[in-house]
Amino acid sequence: MSKSDFDEFVKRQQAEQQAAVTFDPKEELDKWLDYLDALYKEISSYLQTYIDSRAAQIDYRNVPLNEEFIGAYEARQMILKIGRSTVTFTPIGTMLIGMKGRVDVQGPSGRATLFLVNKKATSARSLIKVTISRPGNPPPPSPSAEAVQQIRWVWKIGTSPPEMKFIELTQEAFFEMILEVANA
Repeated sequence: MSKSDFDEFVKRQQAEQQAAVTFDPKEELDKWLDYLDALYKEISSYLQTYIDSRAAQIDYRNVPLNEEFIGAYEARQMILKIGRSTVTFTPIGTMLIGMKGRVDVQGPSGRATLFLVNKKATSARSLIKVTISRPGNPPPPSPSAEAVQQIRWVWKIGTSPPEMKFIELTQEAFFEMILEVANA
């Protein structure tokens, strides 16, 4: 390695350090809880007709969570009751690879998962990018802090592995998911 290669490495590292977004655990937790509340409001809006007619009921309870970089905290779990069927929406966390959050949906006959992912994501495969660099060729630049901040996070339904795809969370897709986990 020549001195000019090392100089280039040092310049790249300095630029990345200046562009890096500092991690604030409290801010991340607040954002996560806001996204969770927005999900619950969206679900409630899908069910409003059924709630108004008392055919469905939504309750909440706090569940303890503990994440490595955030620490211990409580988040709301949503409990949906439709007749004798109960479906729970349990938050799993926000510190996940390639996504901003996960909520497990458990019904009497199955499970589903909601993921808070980049609106552009269509599958789990699209969340992770692997690059290989060779000696003498600089690695491609990391995404800028601006690019990361411009991500639009949305809730999507994840299909079963191994080829996990993300389905846009719409009222129709939500009802279909509930029918699957409640075996209706």
